[in-house]
Amino acid sequence: MISLRIRKPSQNLNKIIIGALAALALYAPIKDASQYLTAQLKKQNIEIVDASFGAKTPWQKGNTGYLKVSQQSQPSLTQAQIIYTRLRLNNPTNESKTYRKIWLNFEHENGGREYTTDYTLYNIDTHQRLVGQSVQLGPNTSIDVIAAYRFIPSYGQTAPAVMSVSWEGDDLMRENACEYDLKTAMKNNFHYQCKS
Repeated sequence: MISLRIRKPSQNLNKIIIGALAALALYAPIKDASQYLTAQLKKQNIEIVDASFGAKTPWQKGNTGYLKVSQQSQPSLTQAQIIYTRLRLNNPTNESKTYRKIWLNFEHENGGREYTTDYTLYNIDTHQRLVGQSVQLGPNTSIDVIAAYRFIPSYGQTAPAVMSVSWEGDDLMRENACEYDLKTAMKNNFHYQCKS
């Protein structure tokens, strides 16, 4: 009598093949989902790279009615002045974004808030005034601009403790950027002093 033995394929080989096919089948959907989530989490933002509280800049007219804080031993935000800020606008998304109504916000230790909406934008290289008060930024780009804000304090003798920048987003709601502690950041270290 002749017996014929048929060998069964190995269980491990079947598991490896099924696992490889499952990984191959799930690769594209997982990749698409991760790219979608990454794109949704990326948000446009603005950083305050530098700020000059009342200091004279090369293109500022000599005859202004604002206090030149740089001439004082201790900078003060209790008096009217022009605040020059170097803003870095970042757009890490894959679509164009517009930054509108870029305001400086000030918060006091007692919870009081004030903001300045009167500003002019300048080109960082040529110091020429830019037309309008909004900037449209292409996908995956970043640009630095100078913004000159006219700051007139509303709270008599108290100086604000925190400064931040905000802008109007696509949904017309205000987007907030990083907050900067004015007590430690008066030495123009804003880019490295972010609180949040």
